Amino acid sequence: MKKIRYPYLLWMIIFLLFSCLIYISTNTIELYPKVGKEVLETQFIQTKQGEIFVSNNVCLSKQKLLVFIHGSPGSGADFSMYLKEEDLQQKYCMLAPDRLGFGKSYQNPFVPNLRLQAKAISEMIQIFLEQKKLSFQEITILGHSYGGPIAFKVAILLQNRIPSTLKVVLLSAPIDPNWEELKSYNYLAKKTYIQWFLPNSWVRSNEEMFPLKSELELMKEDLRQTKISVVSIHGEEDGIVPREHVNYLKSISYDGSHKTHLISGGSHFIPWTRFSEIKSILLGDEI
Repeated sequence: MKKIRYPYLLWMIIFLLFSCLIYISTNTIELYPKVGKEVLETQFIQTKQGEIFVSNNVCLSKQKLLVFIHGSPGSGADFSMYLKEEDLQQKYCMLAPDRLGFGKSYQNPFVPNLRLQAKAISEMIQIFLEQKKLSFQEITILGHSYGGPIAFKVAILLQNRIPSTLKVVLLSAPIDPNWEELKSYNYLAKKTYIQWFLPNSWVRSNEEMFPLKSELELMKEDLRQTKISVVSIHGEEDGIVPREHVNYLKSISYDGSHKTHLISGGSHFIPWTRFSEIKSILLGDEI
């Protein structure tokens, strides 16, 4: 019988504890945004890939749609502070879905596939617009971490289906396959005896990491055939997704507009720890 590698197990426990602290801190941070008067709505939208749970603010009379796609693990609730913020409510109709297999969005069996996630969200957006009889001049798809490449793929899928100007925001997102490598804890978390102690969302999150590098390689051809405007926002001290990812579009001679914001001292968790700076970018002229 093989011995359990206790140092790796210790690091896994530390990682989980750190994640819990981040969860607690982000819920505390929600107290400081200027809360608007709009009441949030929630609903389930059935797609061909599965049922998606989504939250949104008031969307009537808005010219711009902003869709938040969470990372791995996570849920749409990660962006509730943005949906509740008064200034953002005045500018945007905002959607925050739970990705398939996370939060309240059902998928059984779970399939760790970036393209499938993007297809489900793009279909959800189209159904939402049809149900509400809405149209927008601009649609921005924002993805944090693993949600970043999904956001890009969603925009690519929508570009010939919706008569709106499309934009993408990559927030602390992996996009360069050359910088995407599995960590030791990814292999450890694949062990059955470790998965017994992990929430399902963490097991599924770990499963998504294994095909990610090859999925980013496959996206390269898509990126070379589109000109969607992109804004990259990245913390300079991101210890999970290296800041070098922001250089990728330039390295492949991306034809679309690409602007970069590096957040000084920012970590991987800038959507919550640097909320005011992210909000300012979203309210600026670039988006």
